[in-house]
Order: sequence, then structure tokens, then C-alpha cells
Amino acid sequence: MLDTPASPTFESLVVQHLPTLRRRAARLTRTRHDADDVVQDALLRALRGQAQMRSAATARGWLLTIVSSTFLDLARRRRVRPQEVPISHEPPAPDQDEEAPWWRLSIEDVRAAVDHLPDDVRDAYRMFALEGRDYASIAATLGVPKCTVGTRILRARKHLRARLLPAA
Repeated sequence: MLDTPASPTFESLVVQHLPTLRRRAARLTRTRHDADDVVQDALLRALRGQAQMRSAATARGWLLTIVSSTFLDLARRRRVRPQEVPISHEPPAPDQDEEAPWWRLSIEDVRAAVDHLPDDVRDAYRMFALEGRDYASIAATLGVPKCTVGTRILRARKHLRARLLPAA
């Protein structure tokens, strides 16, 4: 497991990957309450089985697999006991009182923000978001590994969020 002094602790890895785990659970369950339950149960399983984690480099995938397995177990239990509240297949309704900040943005605001992205990030983001291309074709066009494309798209989203949300 993680036995070298330079290796991150199990707890620090969990804290590092917790936002990703929450997003995966929310995507699977479609309700915040159920997502919190899935993450909590998954982290309990991970804590019990932390000796099975091979390295810090594979911790994210290992934890995401546990979250997915935990969700599947929850879905199976609910299928066997249908009197319980079923998993919602509808996305959560937005609060009626509060308007999402991005609804106030115009397409010109978004285009201007995309134009201000760094060159490498901008090209990958445009191909993905505007042209609808997949990571493999973007990687082939740009001559970079497929995982680099994902990183660039993530960076572009962070830049756009930082640039657009204060304007909204």
C-alpha cells in the first residue's frame, strides 16, 4: 500500500479526490441526498480496504470504482425492496427563487471568454465543445496524447468559470 515516507496518506488522497467522488455519485444518483449516502458508504468501504490500494497514482480510479460499486449495490437493494423511495431519474429541479448565474450570460460573453483562453487550451476546447469531436480525434489533430486533451479541456473550463462567473 502506501508505506514510503514520501507517499501521501490515505486521508490526504481521499480529501484530494473527494470533489470528484461527489460529482460521480451525484451523476449516478441524480439527488444530493443519495449522492452523499453513496460517497459516505464508499469511503467507509475504502477505509476498510485501504490495504488493497496499490499506489497513490491509482487512488482516484480505485476510489471511483468503489463509488460506482456502492451505487450499484444501492440500486440493487432498492430493486429488491420497491417500497423504499426509488432513485430519481429526473435531474433535480432548480430553486425557483434563485436564477443560475450563467443564465445571465450572453453568447458574446462566452465567445469573448473562449477567445481569451491560452492557445493550446483554446484549440482543444473549441474542437470538443463547439465541433463536438471526441478526445481521440482531437489528440490526433493536435499531436498530443489523449489524456493531455482531457487536461486541456479541464483547464479551459476552469478558466472560463473564473472569467464568466464574476461577470454573471
